[in-house]
Amino acid sequence: MDSFHNSILIMAVWPMSQGIPAWPDLLIWSAYLAIAGLLLWQRRSLPPPLHTVFVLLAAFAVSCGITHAIWLIPNETSGGSGFKDWAKWGTAAFMTAFAFALLRVLPRATNSERDARKGDLARLRLLAAAVNASSDGVMIAGVGNDENGQISIVYANPAFEKLTGYSTHEAVGRSPSILPDHEAGPAALESVRVAMRGTETARLEIPSRRKDGSRLWIEWQVVPVTDDNERHTHSVAVLRDTTERRRAEQTIRESEERFRGLFEHAADAIFVLEPCGNILDANRRACYSLGYSRQELLSMKMSDLEGGYHVDELNPGETLTAENLYRRKDGTTFPVEIRFALLEASGRRLKFCLVRDVTRRRRTEQALREREELLRNIITHIPCGVFWKDRNSVYLGCNERVARDTGFKSPEKVVGLTDYDLCVTPEEAGTYRENDQQVVQSGQASMDAEEHLTRPDGTRITLITSKVPLRDASGTVVGVLGVYQDITERKRLEEELRQAQKMDAVGRLAGGIAHDFNNLLTIVRGNADLLRDLPEGCDTSNLLDEVCMASDRAASLVRQLLTFSRRQPVRMEVVDLNAVISGLAGMLRRLLGERIAIDIRLKSDRVTTRADYRHLEQVVMNLAVNARDAMPEGGTLTIGTDLVELPGDRVHSQTKRIARMWVTDTGVGMTDEVKGRIFEPFFTTKGPDKGSGLGLATVFGIVEQASGSLDVDSTPGVGSTFRIDLPWCEGVSNDLILTPFPVACPERRNKRAGTVLLVEDEESVRKFARLTLQGEGYSVVDVPDGDTALRILDTLPNLDLLVTDLTMPGIDGRELAAQVRLLQPEVGVVVMSGYIPDTGWLDDVPGSVFLPKPFTPIDLLRSTAKAMSRFNGDNGNKRDLTPELSSV
Repeated sequence: MDSFHNSILIMAVWPMSQGIPAWPDLLIWSAYLAIAGLLLWQRRSLPPPLHTVFVLLAAFAVSCGITHAIWLIPNETSGGSGFKDWAKWGTAAFMTAFAFALLRVLPRATNSERDARKGDLARLRLLAAAVNASSDGVMIAGVGNDENGQISIVYANPAFEKLTGYSTHEAVGRSPSILPDHEAGPAALESVRVAMRGTETARLEIPSRRKDGSRLWIEWQVVPVTDDNERHTHSVAVLRDTTERRRAEQTIRESEERFRGLFEHAADAIFVLEPCGNILDANRRACYSLGYSRQELLSMKMSDLEGGYHVDELNPGETLTAENLYRRKDGTTFPVEIRFALLEASGRRLKFCLVRDVTRRRRTEQALREREELLRNIITHIPCGVFWKDRNSVYLGCNERVARDTGFKSPEKVVGLTDYDLCVTPEEAGTYRENDQQVVQSGQASMDAEEHLTRPDGTRITLITSKVPLRDASGTVVGVLGVYQDITERKRLEEELRQAQKMDAVGRLAGGIAHDFNNLLTIVRGNADLLRDLPEGCDTSNLLDEVCMASDRAASLVRQLLTFSRRQPVRMEVVDLNAVISGLAGMLRRLLGERIAIDIRLKSDRVTTRADYRHLEQVVMNLAVNARDAMPEGGTLTIGTDLVELPGDRVHSQTKRIARMWVTDTGVGMTDEVKGRIFEPFFTTKGPDKGSGLGLATVFGIVEQASGSLDVDSTPGVGSTFRIDLPWCEGVSNDLILTPFPVACPERRNKRAGTVLLVEDEESVRKFARLTLQGEGYSVVDVPDGDTALRILDTLPNLDLLVTDLTMPGIDGRELAAQVRLLQPEVGVVVMSGYIPDTGWLDDVPGSVFLPKPFTPIDLLRSTAKAMSRFNGDNGNKRDLTPELSSV
């Protein structure tokens, strides 16, 4: 060994000591050693069969290096040629042994490696086939070793393409971040990055997008892959489409929530029970109805509620209903209806118990029984006949009144009979049956039909009968229900009162006409007296025009009276329907009374026709009176005019222009039977004092004489509309021209101050009275009606005198004076009227002075003075406001 070490040392230092340039040989020898070391190092990463081969190759490289060194040693340095020869033969033997060893080991190692590779390839093929056949997407991504290394896809199976839309060629080299839905937020993308770079198996489910942009949910199962040095080099991700699963899970959750909501918010108490009766679940209604909390109920049995109904044999799908009493937590009981059903859930059989509180139903049933008994008593004791029949007019039932009228002692005897069996005369039975069939077939009610019945004793009574269709639960007409009332005595009384009521109606009309006449006379006389007192040179035309206007209106009023008495000849002229209605407005308001409102709707254009002016006034008056009688409880009367264009017929192709006047009321209306007879002379459905039966007949004759037509629409309970169509005529009507109001009179001497509230609905009378009072120095506030006077009364705190008309629209003069006295007890009162009221009308206003119309200015001043003097006599503290009257 010493000689070997010496040889190595000689080989290392000899070239330099001898001055021989041996550096290339040294480099060759170093290369052999480096090859040997590299083979030994690479052996660690090779399969075990190749380890021996690489060791032998390394030893062979070392031997080659040694042999090269030996050949370079000189003989004299090595101690002679013997050592050098020995070294050469030893090296040759060693290298030959290595060569034989390599020839023996290398084929075995190669075959073993080849077999191992074949096995690995087979396993790789099986693995590839399994991955390709998988329905889940498989993706392998390489992970960068440095911190900035990018994650990129290196493999994707066919299912990956089907799942994401990216082919293997498109996916390889791209980042897995192409799969998460970026619109879902950065959290999904970040979770993918963390899972792919992580060294632990990860599972995540994120919203994703396909290549075409469609959305889906993907479940990622990420497994990290390391090399032999335990470095994380790749990540394998198994992708599964969970969209449908999530939808199914969402559907199940919604279904569970929905059914839970139904369970919790059900109107009835619901229990889920074990077969032994233990309560497993209860809804809110159960807790509320019984007063227990849910936890308390879950610790109880159904029998604890004293409402448990033991059910031994109950098959799935079957139900059982029972009634019982349940006891609340506070000890009170209530009736319930219990319904049991058997449920199977997760292999367990549970009882489903629905408990309904029937307290209200029991009360309703009791109320229905009581109501039925009440209805039976009402039908039995009502003072009317009540009956019901089938479609063939066979009696199904009636009350005792019908039985008595037909000669039977009890209603049961009438059941099963017909009117032919009950009636004395076949004509009456035929009439009843005909009316029954009309109601059954039309399905419409027949109201207030007047019929006659002959009793078995021969007495004949008058009935007013109403019949309505009798329907079953489906609405099908199965018969007729009728009610009648005996009006025999009422009709006799109506006939006796007819004449007296007619006279009362005439008196009311006469009173209204007298009021209008006295207003006109007041205007004439008052303006005449004012003309007498005017100084010389004063313009008298306005006062004279007032006198002429009043005279014309009086003549018109007389003409209306003559028309009503049919003493005026027919005078055809061009008439404006607007003027006719406007001229009658004041009289209509007094004639109809305060309970009926009048609405006048006139066409803005002139509505002219050729007719008798007085006759048209009579038409309006008759229709207004007819409407008043149809509105006994009050209502609205609407009168209007219009111009109508009617299309031409086959003979006259041009359009026809019509002057139309219409009158509408909100009264009781008429049936078709009554409407067909209203124009017959002496036919009337009104009370005895409501007319002679000639009003509408007269209207029809006047309209027909003027070549016009009359149409009527009426609905029972709604009202009636009369439309009068007259031929339109072009021309100018002779309308009355109103003169201007008179001017104020000059002031008189010896005047004193005082505030007077003047209330008069007739404008001319009001102006005349105001001028008279102002002429005597009064401060006058004039208004047209009592309602306006009450509204402005607060603005007159120092009112001294109230001068009011007695008859006005709305509140009358008596009521106005009484209310003014309540508010200001020291006010004097003068009441004006066109007719003398009944005794006691002014008792509510003590100390008042009555001034009849017509009156002169001096009459008005004397009345005011008298009222003031009476007032001053009652209250000495009031200042003297009585004017000093000038001589007239």
